[in-house]
Amino acid sequence: MKNLKLGIRLLEKISPRITAKIIFNYISNPRTKKFRPFEKQIIEEAQRSSINFKGFNIAVYKWGEGKKKALLIHGWEGRASNFGAIIPKLLEYGYQVISYDAPSHGNSTKKKTNFFDIPKLIEVFLKKEQYDLVMTHSGGSVMSLLIMNNLKYSGDKMVLLTVHDKFEDYIEHIIQYFGLTIRTKTAFMNLVRKITPYEPLDLQASLFVRNIAIKKAIFIHDEEDKIVSVANSKYVSSKMPGSKFFEVKGTGHFKMLWSPKVINIIEEQVLKD
Repeated sequence: MKNLKLGIRLLEKISPRITAKIIFNYISNPRTKKFRPFEKQIIEEAQRSSINFKGFNIAVYKWGEGKKKALLIHGWEGRASNFGAIIPKLLEYGYQVISYDAPSHGNSTKKKTNFFDIPKLIEVFLKKEQYDLVMTHSGGSVMSLLIMNNLKYSGDKMVLLTVHDKFEDYIEHIIQYFGLTIRTKTAFMNLVRKITPYEPLDLQASLFVRNIAIKKAIFIHDEEDKIVSVANSKYVSSKMPGSKFFEVKGTGHFKMLWSPKVINIIEEQVLKD
């Protein structure tokens, strides 16, 4: 990684535009992480199917036959099985649970993708049927809010387990990580404008939530999250009418998905209601 960073900084002196493309490709290739035992078990218990999306064979999972339906949306470099500790609790409360592995994630086709493929996939699921509960994690929260904003979505309940606010802040973090300058950041933003339908400065979760009508929404975020600052979820929640924010400690960014503390909040605030 040290040599990669050095090489990219040297390239920036020659061409910020090419450097921006390399950075975009770098962050568009999700890493595959090992399955934890409870993840393997929950996948084995699922009814599995697949759909075709932009040339990807998307792995789709369903648990239970309850009348209420829940859609679970994982984050970048995540997969449906990340919710393995939460799914049994949803089944206990009579939910039929549906989830999927995003392009180049989990058991779906592995090939070149990027963040901007995923909102359109989420749209496929949101248009297919109405869900009593939508639960999201991290990058999946942002991408869900983006497409919900476009759809002027209305729903019953939503649980957001961490959320970024400004896409620009995320890019700034990447630029700083590689030790690059405003020249490459500008080139990166222009690249997004060129290859996607989005204006990067408008990609703000705190703006998206104003056009979304959810009867009951809760945000949960760890105060010591080292990947996404808790200030993000606090601010986005403050802009979403009627939502509640819950700050926890000791669950981290990923471990919160199987934290009894977090599952208890979900049960008390959403499932029992």
